[in-house]
Amino acid sequence: MGQYVMVEKEGLYQFNLCDSNGHVVLASTVYPSREECLAGMDLTRALAVGAPVQDGTVHGFGRVAAPKCRIYQQLDGKYYFVLVDDAGDALGRSHAYPKKESLLRRIERMRKESSSPLALEE
Repeated sequence: MGQYVMVEKEGLYQFNLCDSNGHVVLASTVYPSREECLAGMDLTRALAVGAPVQDGTVHGFGRVAAPKCRIYQQLDGKYYFVLVDDAGDALGRSHAYPKKESLLRRIERMRKESSSPLALEE
């Protein structure tokens, strides 16, 4: 099972969802308070499992209602995803991967690990 790791820096908070090997699967946006960061974790737990994938790298891709995992491609050709909540706001994003297949596996890993507990605060 994975874990959430909360990080505080200069009064701002962020969480990382890590898989069982300790690799970061999803890095959250920055929150102004610990309570809002914890609420972001709870929202991630609730939405990640059922969030459909919208592949923004495919020409003429179909729109998918939020919450969703939206796939993007960087200028260097690498792929990443953003987990978007019901309001269309980003909850977090993944690292970039050279192959879309690798990214799709990370989305599945995020779904499996999203119910993990808060294990550490740094």
